[in-house]
Amino acid sequence: MKIQLSEQEKLTKQLNPETLEIAVEQVKANGYVIFEKVVPEEKITRIRTEFDVLFDDYISKKGYNTGTNRAQMFLPFENPYIDEDIICNPIATSVIDRLLGEDNHCNYFASDTPMPGSDYQNAHCDIMPLFPDLDIPLPVFSLVLNIPLVDVTEENGPLEIWPGGTHRNPDRSNHDTLNDTVNPHLHIVRAAEHMHSEKVHMSAGSILIRDIRMWHRGTPNNSDYRRTNLAMIFNRSWYGAGSSIDIPQETYDSLPPKAKELFRMHRIGSPAKVPWA
Repeated sequence: MKIQLSEQEKLTKQLNPETLEIAVEQVKANGYVIFEKVVPEEKITRIRTEFDVLFDDYISKKGYNTGTNRAQMFLPFENPYIDEDIICNPIATSVIDRLLGEDNHCNYFASDTPMPGSDYQNAHCDIMPLFPDLDIPLPVFSLVLNIPLVDVTEENGPLEIWPGGTHRNPDRSNHDTLNDTVNPHLHIVRAAEHMHSEKVHMSAGSILIRDIRMWHRGTPNNSDYRRTNLAMIFNRSWYGAGSSIDIPQETYDSLPPKAKELFRMHRIGSPAKVPWA
């Protein structure tokens, strides 16, 4: 579901109570919600300009790592990526706090970029089961937030999702073939072929919040330009607490209070560095 923000919501960066309830309900029921055009265009343009230089350097040194002409790249914890509208956007955090509790935290700060010529990924789930022997669905405990740096169209490799239930499968059903090292997601791939899916089209600067368990895959980028999503993962306070991001003390001290709370579990006081250096 896409939600168009009112002018008042854009101005105050606060959802009205009804919009907030609808967004929370959509994530619980369908696994995702989209807020259109949340981050201002000028910020997205600046981030995209700096990201492209960084990404080109990454590819020249590390290459592609998530499929043909497709790469995940961790982001340095510095401007322009750590703008408040990115790492603790009030529109997004109001929904995330309702779903995960106000003491949730962010343990992943990266990007996903299908380049021209990228291919389909297999349909998959991003997370291991908490309780592999459990035959009942669990409440949401982890959410992915994506912010596209360009308009996402049919041509440039939109994310394909299987909403409406795959995130609410019994815990072990998402990974019941994990011991098959050749085809670890075979049952998901087979099942997904016969289920309803949607391709996520959205404008640059929109915000997609999705249950991390929802089945999804990347699709081919048939355009002549990269299609980058910024990606963050938010967890309940007790899940995914390992530190992985280097945050200089002066950088952490300058963060808004909400961002300090979200990134409290990382290596605060560590020197800044490019994550792949």
